[in-house]
Amino acid sequence: MPRRCRSLSVIGLALVAPVAVVMLGAMPAWGQTAVADNGVDLLQPSLQGNPNNPPTFAPPSNSAPPLDQAPAADRFTAPSRRGVTPIYGSPTGFGAGDTGFDSSNTTRPQRTAQVPAQGSSIVPPETTFDQVAPPPPQVSSQPPVLAPPLAPVVYPAKAATRPGATLPPPPDQLPISNPPYEVHPLSAANRPGAVLPMPPPIDFAGSASTPPPGTPPLNILPLGTVPHGTLPIAGGDPYEALGIKAGSFLILPAVELSAGYDTNPQHAAGGASSSYFVIAPELHVRSNWSSNSLTADIVGSYTDYQNDSFQPSLNHPYLNAKVDGRLDVTRATQILLESRAIVTTDNPGSPNITAGLAKLPIYTTLGGTLGVAQQFNRLDVSVKGTFDRSTEQNSELTDGESVSNDYRAFDQYAGILRVGYEIDPGFKPFVEVDEDTRIHDSQFDIYGEDRNSNGSSAKIGGDFDVFGSLTGEMAIGYLERDYHDPTLPNIAGTTLDGALLWQATGLTSVKFTAASEVTESILQDVSGAFSRDVSLEVDHAFRRWLIANGQIGYGHDDYVGLARDDNRYFAATGLTYKMNRDIWLKGELRHDWLTSTQVGNAYQSTSVLLTLRLQR
Repeated sequence: MPRRCRSLSVIGLALVAPVAVVMLGAMPAWGQTAVADNGVDLLQPSLQGNPNNPPTFAPPSNSAPPLDQAPAADRFTAPSRRGVTPIYGSPTGFGAGDTGFDSSNTTRPQRTAQVPAQGSSIVPPETTFDQVAPPPPQVSSQPPVLAPPLAPVVYPAKAATRPGATLPPPPDQLPISNPPYEVHPLSAANRPGAVLPMPPPIDFAGSASTPPPGTPPLNILPLGTVPHGTLPIAGGDPYEALGIKAGSFLILPAVELSAGYDTNPQHAAGGASSSYFVIAPELHVRSNWSSNSLTADIVGSYTDYQNDSFQPSLNHPYLNAKVDGRLDVTRATQILLESRAIVTTDNPGSPNITAGLAKLPIYTTLGGTLGVAQQFNRLDVSVKGTFDRSTEQNSELTDGESVSNDYRAFDQYAGILRVGYEIDPGFKPFVEVDEDTRIHDSQFDIYGEDRNSNGSSAKIGGDFDVFGSLTGEMAIGYLERDYHDPTLPNIAGTTLDGALLWQATGLTSVKFTAASEVTESILQDVSGAFSRDVSLEVDHAFRRWLIANGQIGYGHDDYVGLARDDNRYFAATGLTYKMNRDIWLKGELRHDWLTSTQVGNAYQSTSVLLTLRLQR
């Protein structure tokens, strides 16, 4: 519908126009500046920051001329918004000046001090701008793009000169943000199926006068009577048995089935050869307690020779069992407990084997230890009392008769005092003094000799734990054994006892063992045999599952009262193939030989043994 309105009359305009002209001409000016011809000043913002570089608005379209080019002076241009997507709201930083808070999080120019030229007397202003400040963020129809924050500049030379300043470590030495947690042995043992690394036990022979009498020397047992285990590998062995957890105990059972051949198992000059079989069960038990301790090591074997012509028969059992306990009364006081048992026979070639035997008689030694260990800061003092009972079964002769060996039974009592001082966590020297006595069931033997005796020994040595690569203990000493019968000569001499395990590399281990002891004799006018043995064993892992082993050893037997000194030697090499944690295969080649001052006792023997080990 057309809009109705009253049109302005010409007479009204004529009357109003002169009055308006007169009033405008009479009014004073209000300070308004003249508008430039190009019209740009109409959009000029207020001055901020540096007057020499005033901020400007950017045209809202790419069609506008560059910022450094002004439009023509004779025209005013407005950019076209046609085709431009409108932006609603205010973008970040819109309307912010070049001073005060800036919400756009953009980095401002850094101020640096002006350093005067060398020799100049003019003092520069405190701070100046290195460069002209850039214009503030431009407002456009497109969303603004924020620049990433600049990384701080580090001047190592200047930082190092500040007192107490430290340079950051290289990138490859920076700490890991999520390092692996530390595994403690106790907590690791509590995990289901976890097994602590358990190296083979090191058997310290102790005093030469206090070991259970009749204990066979280290290296004269027939091959296969003592199961052989490889030395530990650094960092743990992935093929070691996991064991069976029973409450707070870890049980590690195993059995070795062996077949071998010996060129001279009798250890006699011109002895016959024979094949043989060995079955060797073993059991190890370890407690998992925060305090106190209980361990058990039981190793046994039975050797069966296939040659029935041997006189006496060389078939024999062997058992070496030991149970150790420790009660922690306080952090510095401990009660030490031990029970032990040894079942064995005399070794082939021993002068204690009499003629006419049908088989080797078995003797048994049962004993125990009770002691107290007290720690006074770095000083350790321990006192132990030991008791051992040795008996031997009757001898069975080839004619069917039986001969009693009760006169060989005796009891041994001993007291041991050890004082050690920890000079360094890896070295603790000690001094040990032993006193013991042996009392036989029969005061006189079949020859009318009183074999009761008293023994004394003293030794000095040290416990070693050097960086975890050299562990064990070794001691040198001197012993004396005095016999009640004046016709029996006393025994005296130096001793070397202990064992050291050296982890030469991650895959190579070296073990040195030494033992000294005095064993009883049944020969007339012979006090006993003073035996010393040393051995060196090296294990090397070509792979974690393939272990090579080498052993050499030397032993000396001095039969005091008999003009006989025997020198024993042996060398052995072997290879162990670990199929998995439960099944191992082992092979061993060994050569033994003996030289003696008594004619007719020298011999040589070569043995080969193949073993299947089953463990859990």
